[in-house]
Amino acid sequence: MTRLPQRRLKEIRSLAHRKYRDRYGETIAEGVRAVEAALDAGAELRTLLVSESAQGRLAERFRIPEDRVYVVSERDMRTVSAVETSQGVLAVAGIRRAAPETLASMQRVLLLDGVSDPGNAGAIIRTAAWFGIEAVVTAPDSVDAYHPKVVRASMGGVWDVEHVETPDPAGMLENLTAYGFAVYGADLEGIPVDDWTPVLPSVLVLGSEAHGISPEVRVRIAERVLIPGRMHRNEKPGAQGVESLNAAVAAGILLHAWARTA
Repeated sequence: MTRLPQRRLKEIRSLAHRKYRDRYGETIAEGVRAVEAALDAGAELRTLLVSESAQGRLAERFRIPEDRVYVVSERDMRTVSAVETSQGVLAVAGIRRAAPETLASMQRVLLLDGVSDPGNAGAIIRTAAWFGIEAVVTAPDSVDAYHPKVVRASMGGVWDVEHVETPDPAGMLENLTAYGFAVYGADLEGIPVDDWTPVLPSVLVLGSEAHGISPEVRVRIAERVLIPGRMHRNEKPGAQGVESLNAAVAAGILLHAWARTA
Protein backbone atom coordinates (compact mmCIF):
# COMPACT_ATOMS: atom_id res chain seq x y z
CA MET A 1 0.00 0.00 0.00
CA THR A 2 1.14 3.51 -0.79
CA ARG A 3 0.40 7.03 0.36
CA LEU A 4 -2.45 8.89 -1.28
CA PRO A 5 -1.47 11.86 -3.46
CA GLN A 6 -2.79 15.16 -2.12
CA ARG A 7 -4.56 15.88 -5.40
CA ARG A 8 -6.60 12.69 -5.06
CA LEU A 9 -7.35 13.48 -1.42
CA LYS A 10 -8.71 16.86 -2.50
CA GLU A 11 -10.93 15.19 -5.10
CA ILE A 12 -12.31 12.76 -2.53
CA ARG A 13 -12.97 15.59 -0.09
CA SER A 14 -14.96 17.41 -2.78
CA LEU A 15 -17.36 14.45 -3.17
CA ALA A 16 -19.36 15.85 -0.25
CA HIS A 17 -20.79 18.24 -2.87
CA ARG A 18 -23.18 17.22 -5.65
CA LYS A 19 -21.40 19.12 -8.40
CA TYR A 20 -18.16 17.18 -7.84
CA ARG A 21 -19.91 13.83 -7.55
CA ASP A 22 -21.33 14.54 -11.01
CA ARG A 23 -17.97 15.77 -12.33
CA TYR A 24 -16.00 12.72 -11.21
CA GLY A 25 -18.82 10.17 -11.38
CA GLU A 26 -17.97 9.02 -7.87
CA THR A 27 -19.37 8.90 -4.37
CA ILE A 28 -18.26 7.78 -0.92
CA ALA A 29 -19.11 4.63 1.03
CA GLU A 30 -17.84 4.98 4.59
CA GLY A 31 -17.50 2.41 7.33
CA VAL A 32 -16.84 -1.32 7.30
CA ARG A 33 -20.42 -2.43 6.68
CA ALA A 34 -21.06 0.21 4.00
CA VAL A 35 -17.91 -0.76 2.09
CA GLU A 36 -18.70 -4.49 2.35
CA ALA A 37 -22.29 -3.86 1.22
CA ALA A 38 -21.08 -1.84 -1.76
CA LEU A 39 -18.74 -4.66 -2.76
CA ASP A 40 -21.47 -7.27 -2.35
CA ALA A 41 -23.78 -5.17 -4.55
CA GLY A 42 -21.20 -5.05 -7.33
CA ALA A 43 -20.19 -1.42 -6.98
CA GLU A 44 -17.02 -0.35 -8.78
CA LEU A 45 -14.64 0.57 -5.95
CA ARG A 46 -11.97 2.85 -7.36
CA THR A 47 -10.10 3.83 -4.21
CA LEU A 48 -10.00 2.47 -0.67
CA LEU A 49 -8.65 4.64 2.12
CA VAL A 50 -7.50 2.99 5.34
CA SER A 51 -6.32 5.04 8.30
CA GLU A 52 -2.92 4.32 9.84
CA SER A 53 -4.52 3.01 13.04
CA ALA A 54 -6.85 0.64 11.13
CA GLN A 55 -4.29 -0.52 8.58
CA GLY A 56 -3.42 -3.80 10.24
CA ARG A 57 -6.96 -5.01 10.87
CA LEU A 58 -8.78 -3.71 7.76
CA ALA A 59 -6.48 -3.47 4.77
CA GLU A 60 -6.79 -7.13 3.72
CA ARG A 61 -10.48 -7.48 4.59
CA PHE A 62 -11.74 -6.09 1.27
CA ARG A 63 -11.44 -7.62 -2.19
CA ILE A 64 -9.78 -4.67 -3.89
CA PRO A 65 -6.57 -4.62 -5.99
CA GLU A 66 -3.60 -3.42 -3.94
CA ASP A 67 -2.90 -0.50 -6.25
CA ARG A 68 -6.25 1.02 -5.26
CA VAL A 69 -5.64 0.81 -1.50
CA TYR A 70 -4.03 3.77 0.26
CA VAL A 71 -3.02 4.45 3.84
CA VAL A 72 -3.86 7.93 5.12
CA SER A 73 -3.16 9.72 8.36
CA GLU A 74 -5.86 10.09 11.01
CA ARG A 75 -5.95 13.79 10.21
CA ASP A 76 -6.53 13.23 6.50
CA MET A 77 -9.21 10.63 7.23
CA ARG A 78 -11.05 13.17 9.37
CA THR A 79 -11.05 15.68 6.51
CA VAL A 80 -12.91 13.28 4.19
CA SER A 81 -15.07 11.55 6.79
CA ALA A 82 -18.72 12.54 7.20
CA VAL A 83 -19.18 10.75 10.53
CA GLU A 84 -18.23 11.84 14.01
CA THR A 85 -16.24 8.70 14.81
CA SER A 86 -14.60 7.15 11.78
CA GLN A 87 -14.03 3.39 11.57
CA GLY A 88 -10.87 4.08 9.62
CA VAL A 89 -12.07 2.88 6.22
CA LEU A 90 -13.64 4.77 3.33
CA ALA A 91 -14.20 3.72 -0.27
CA VAL A 92 -14.67 5.82 -3.38
CA ALA A 93 -17.13 4.09 -5.70
CA GLY A 94 -18.42 4.78 -9.19
CA ILE A 95 -21.90 6.21 -9.66
CA ARG A 96 -24.40 4.37 -11.84
CA ARG A 97 -27.42 6.16 -13.28
CA ALA A 98 -29.83 4.61 -15.76
CA ALA A 99 -31.57 6.36 -18.65
CA PRO A 100 -35.29 7.17 -18.17
CA GLU A 101 -36.07 5.09 -21.27
CA THR A 102 -35.11 1.92 -19.39
CA LEU A 103 -38.09 2.27 -17.05
CA ALA A 104 -40.60 1.18 -19.70
CA SER A 105 -39.34 -2.43 -19.50
CA MET A 106 -39.65 -2.68 -15.71
CA GLN A 107 -42.45 -3.90 -13.46
CA ARG A 108 -42.05 -1.79 -10.31
CA VAL A 109 -40.72 1.77 -10.28
CA LEU A 110 -40.49 3.83 -7.10
CA LEU A 111 -40.59 7.63 -7.43
CA LEU A 112 -39.29 9.80 -4.58
CA ASP A 113 -40.99 13.18 -4.86
CA GLY A 114 -39.61 15.60 -2.30
CA VAL A 115 -37.86 13.07 -0.04
CA SER A 116 -35.06 15.38 1.07
CA ASP A 117 -33.72 13.73 4.23
CA PRO A 118 -30.66 11.60 3.36
CA GLY A 119 -31.27 9.10 6.16
CA ASN A 120 -34.86 8.51 5.09
CA ALA A 121 -33.95 8.30 1.41
CA GLY A 122 -31.19 5.79 2.12
CA ALA A 123 -33.47 3.64 4.27
CA ILE A 124 -36.16 3.71 1.58
CA ILE A 125 -33.69 2.66 -1.12
CA ARG A 126 -32.38 -0.12 1.11
CA THR A 127 -35.95 -1.38 1.65
CA ALA A 128 -36.73 -1.10 -2.07
CA ALA A 129 -33.68 -3.25 -2.85
CA TRP A 130 -34.80 -5.83 -0.25
CA PHE A 131 -38.23 -6.16 -1.88
CA GLY A 132 -36.84 -6.39 -5.40
CA ILE A 133 -38.02 -3.04 -6.70
CA GLU A 134 -36.23 -2.53 -10.00
CA ALA A 135 -35.73 1.22 -10.08
CA VAL A 136 -35.79 4.27 -7.83
CA VAL A 137 -36.44 7.61 -9.53
CA THR A 138 -35.62 10.89 -7.81
CA ALA A 139 -37.40 14.16 -8.61
CA PRO A 140 -35.51 17.48 -8.54
CA ASP A 141 -36.58 18.32 -4.96
CA SER A 142 -35.39 14.96 -3.58
CA VAL A 143 -31.93 14.39 -2.15
CA ASP A 144 -29.29 12.99 -4.50
CA ALA A 145 -29.34 9.19 -4.25
CA TYR A 146 -25.54 9.21 -4.19
CA HIS A 147 -25.17 11.69 -1.35
CA PRO A 148 -22.70 9.97 1.02
CA LYS A 149 -25.29 9.90 3.82
CA VAL A 150 -27.82 8.25 1.50
CA VAL A 151 -25.23 5.70 0.41
CA ARG A 152 -24.40 4.92 4.03
CA ALA A 153 -28.05 4.51 5.06
CA SER A 154 -28.86 2.40 1.99
CA MET A 155 -26.26 -0.22 2.94
CA GLY A 156 -25.34 -0.86 -0.68
CA GLY A 157 -28.92 -0.56 -1.89
CA VAL A 158 -28.06 2.28 -4.27
CA TRP A 159 -26.14 -0.27 -6.35
CA ASP A 160 -28.81 -2.98 -6.05
CA VAL A 161 -31.50 -0.98 -7.85
CA GLU A 162 -31.41 1.11 -11.00
CA HIS A 163 -31.36 4.82 -10.30
CA VAL A 164 -32.92 7.39 -12.61
CA GLU A 165 -33.10 11.14 -12.19
CA THR A 166 -35.92 13.05 -13.83
CA PRO A 167 -36.24 16.83 -14.21
CA ASP A 168 -39.95 16.38 -14.97
CA PRO A 169 -41.60 13.71 -12.78
CA ALA A 170 -45.11 14.58 -13.98
CA GLY A 171 -44.04 14.16 -17.60
CA MET A 172 -42.30 10.90 -16.77
CA LEU A 173 -45.49 9.54 -15.19
CA GLU A 174 -47.47 10.61 -18.25
CA ASN A 175 -45.07 8.67 -20.47
CA LEU A 176 -45.17 5.57 -18.27
CA THR A 177 -48.96 5.69 -18.18
CA ALA A 178 -48.90 5.58 -21.99
CA TYR A 179 -46.80 2.39 -21.68
CA GLY A 180 -49.53 0.82 -19.54
CA PHE A 181 -48.20 1.61 -16.06
CA ALA A 182 -50.64 2.13 -13.19
CA VAL A 183 -49.60 5.03 -10.95
CA TYR A 184 -50.14 4.84 -7.18
CA GLY A 185 -49.28 7.34 -4.49
CA ALA A 186 -49.03 7.43 -0.70
CA ASP A 187 -51.67 9.90 0.45
CA LEU A 188 -53.75 10.66 3.56
CA GLU A 189 -56.89 10.64 1.41
CA GLY A 190 -56.26 7.21 -0.09
CA ILE A 191 -57.76 3.76 0.35
CA PRO A 192 -56.41 1.64 3.24
CA VAL A 193 -53.31 -0.31 2.28
CA ASP A 194 -55.05 -3.57 3.26
CA ASP A 195 -57.63 -2.89 0.54
CA TRP A 196 -55.03 -2.01 -2.07
CA THR A 197 -54.71 -4.45 -4.98
CA PRO A 198 -51.91 -3.06 -7.14
CA VAL A 199 -51.36 -4.27 -10.69
CA LEU A 200 -48.16 -4.47 -12.73
CA PRO A 201 -46.41 -2.69 -14.27
CA SER A 202 -46.80 0.20 -11.87
CA VAL A 203 -45.20 3.22 -10.24
CA LEU A 204 -45.45 4.03 -6.53
CA VAL A 205 -44.94 7.68 -5.57
CA LEU A 206 -43.71 8.70 -2.11
CA GLY A 207 -43.79 12.37 -1.15
CA SER A 208 -42.15 14.38 1.60
CA GLU A 209 -43.16 13.96 5.23
CA ALA A 210 -43.93 17.65 5.54
CA HIS A 211 -45.83 18.36 2.31
CA GLY A 212 -46.71 15.03 0.74
CA ILE A 213 -46.73 14.58 -3.02
CA SER A 214 -46.34 17.73 -5.11
CA PRO A 215 -49.52 19.00 -6.84
CA GLU A 216 -48.18 18.51 -10.38
CA VAL A 217 -47.33 14.87 -9.62
CA ARG A 218 -50.48 14.26 -7.59
CA VAL A 219 -52.74 14.84 -10.61
CA ARG A 220 -50.98 11.97 -12.42
CA ILE A 221 -51.84 9.45 -9.69
CA ALA A 222 -54.66 7.05 -10.51
CA GLU A 223 -55.08 5.59 -7.01
CA ARG A 224 -53.97 6.86 -3.62
CA VAL A 225 -53.04 4.57 -0.75
CA LEU A 226 -53.29 5.27 2.98
CA ILE A 227 -51.64 3.53 5.93
CA PRO A 228 -54.37 3.86 8.59
CA GLY A 229 -53.39 4.85 12.11
CA ARG A 230 -55.46 5.33 15.24
CA MET A 231 -56.71 8.71 14.04
CA HIS A 232 -58.26 7.01 11.01
CA ARG A 233 -60.13 4.62 13.34
CA ASN A 234 -61.53 7.53 15.35
CA GLU A 235 -59.22 6.75 18.23
CA LYS A 236 -57.24 9.30 20.23
CA PRO A 237 -53.66 9.91 19.09
CA GLY A 238 -50.82 8.75 21.28
CA ALA A 239 -49.50 10.72 24.19
CA GLN A 240 -46.85 12.32 22.00
CA GLY A 241 -49.42 13.56 19.50
CA VAL A 242 -48.11 11.42 16.64
CA GLU A 243 -49.70 12.62 13.41
CA SER A 244 -47.79 10.67 10.78
CA LEU A 245 -45.38 7.83 10.16
CA ASN A 246 -41.73 8.34 9.42
CA ALA A 247 -41.25 8.31 5.63
CA ALA A 248 -39.00 5.25 5.67
CA VAL A 249 -41.39 3.29 7.89
CA ALA A 250 -44.35 4.17 5.66
CA ALA A 251 -42.32 3.16 2.62
CA GLY A 252 -41.57 -0.24 4.14
CA ILE A 253 -45.25 -0.98 4.71
CA LEU A 254 -46.25 0.07 1.20
CA LEU A 255 -43.34 -1.68 -0.49
CA HIS A 256 -44.19 -4.91 1.30
CA ALA A 257 -47.79 -4.73 0.07
CA TRP A 258 -46.64 -3.83 -3.45
CA ALA A 259 -44.07 -6.63 -3.59
CA ARG A 260 -46.76 -9.24 -2.91
CA THR A 261 -48.28 -8.50 -6.31
CA ALA A 262 -47.51 -11.38 -8.65
